Amino acid sequence: MQQSMKPSEKLEQVEIKVKVRRFNQERGQYWQEYKLVVDRFTQMTEVLRRIKSEQDPTLAYRASCHMAVCGSCAMKLNNEPRLACKTLALDLVRKYNTNEIVVEPMDFFKVEKDLIVDMEDFYSRMYKVKPRLYPAKEVVENKAEQRLTPEDQKELWKFAQCIWCGLCVSSCPAVRIDKEFLGPAAHAKGYRFLADPRDTLYEERLKVLIDSSWRCTYCYQCFNVCPRDVEPVTTIKKTRAHTKFLKQKSEVAETGEKHVKAIFESIRNTGKLEEAKVYLTTYGLVTSIRDMLYTMRNGKTQLALIKEKKVNEIGQIQKLMGEKE
Repeated sequence: MQQSMKPSEKLEQVEIKVKVRRFNQERGQYWQEYKLVVDRFTQMTEVLRRIKSEQDPTLAYRASCHMAVCGSCAMKLNNEPRLACKTLALDLVRKYNTNEIVVEPMDFFKVEKDLIVDMEDFYSRMYKVKPRLYPAKEVVENKAEQRLTPEDQKELWKFAQCIWCGLCVSSCPAVRIDKEFLGPAAHAKGYRFLADPRDTLYEERLKVLIDSSWRCTYCYQCFNVCPRDVEPVTTIKKTRAHTKFLKQKSEVAETGEKHVKAIFESIRNTGKLEEAKVYLTTYGLVTSIRDMLYTMRNGKTQLALIKEKKVNEIGQIQKLMGEKE
């Protein structure tokens, strides 16, 4: 049974101040403020549309579908990477307990004008993973049919929901510091086809994705900001599991495998994560000594010298890991 709204809810209207970080080639970066009245149905795309049509026709932004499908209206709202169409103005007012809403373009990307950013770098990363299905020749020639099982569809469905908005890349610290990292969106799209049994470019995709997958820092920012709950970081974890199928591995991938093995051995032997030992096994003696000198200069050596004791009933942990019956 649908509940009736209170009169105060029906008539709720609030005046907000929208502070927009603007940019153009002539003037550079500057801030501009606008005021308007909104109600509980007003999306931030509607706020921007009203500002542009009623107050300032020079304001530039992107928006298309207004229903979280096209990804065009990605921006920062009160310093949060969001889709403007999926954000109600009054939700921001209540969440931050202020009538001022700060609107900015996405981070990382070059700003072209106001809230519009250059997405060329984003698209180039996406195209590197060849973001479409390459079926077998027999299927293309209509000589065979290849169906997707319900189990395969269940695995792929979530990762196929990426709308190329760029929010995950804009919030990813690894993209900023490592040019070889493809970014969360490219990995979500790449794994969607890597795990598709109908695709024929498995080896080629693997070569593109594996090295990059080990460059992720697992900060989970992409997980937090994705408006479609795609969970790009999950695809990166799943892609790493395919490393064993790659014949020629990069140094980064080999180091990553050593790290995983070292963690496994540490937990199997002690039930704990012996970080100093894991580091030594992963990076070798020379690198470990160099980094040990760095920790000594910063007064953190004692953390590396902690001797871990095995947990009680270590056999139970080993049994869970398949080591003992």
